[in-house]
Amino acid sequence: MIKLIAVGLWVAIVALGSSYVMASMAGGGSAADAAEEPSYFAGLDYRTTDNITIPMITDAAIQGYILARFVYTIDGRTVAQLKVPPDPFILDEAFRRLYATEGFDFAKPERFDLPALTKDIRDAVNARYGQELVREILVEQFDYVAKSEVRNGA
Repeated sequence: MIKLIAVGLWVAIVALGSSYVMASMAGGGSAADAAEEPSYFAGLDYRTTDNITIPMITDAAIQGYILARFVYTIDGRTVAQLKVPPDPFILDEAFRRLYATEGFDFAKPERFDLPALTKDIRDAVNARYGQELVREILVEQFDYVAKSEVRNGA
C-alpha cells in the first residue's frame, strides 16, 4: 500500500515538473521581445476593405463613379483587442475625401494624388482612435468609370 502511494506521488511530481518546464520554455519570451516593433515580416497584418463606390458630381449631375478598395497594415495583437475594426472608418474617410474632391479632371482621371489621399485617410483614422493604429494604407483598386460607360447609362 505504501509503495502504491509513493508511486502515485512520484508520478504527480514528475507530471507537475514537466508541465512547469514546458510552460517556461514555450512562454519564455523576454521583455525585449514583447516590446519589439512590428515589421512587415512579423507582427503586422494586412487587411482588405470592402469595395466602395463614390459618385462624382459636377454641374448638378453625376459624371461618373470612382471604384476603390484599400489594403491597410495594422499590428496583429492590437487588432485582436479592438471592439470596432478600422474598416468602416477607412471607408468613411475615403468617401468623404473623394466625394468632396474639387476640380477632378474627368477627361484625365488617372491624374489623382493617391499618396496624399492614403496619407490623409491614415492620419484621420488614427486621429479618430487617438493612437497610431493603422500603419499604412495601400491602394488595391482605384478606377474611374464614366456614366456613359455604366451598363444602363441612365
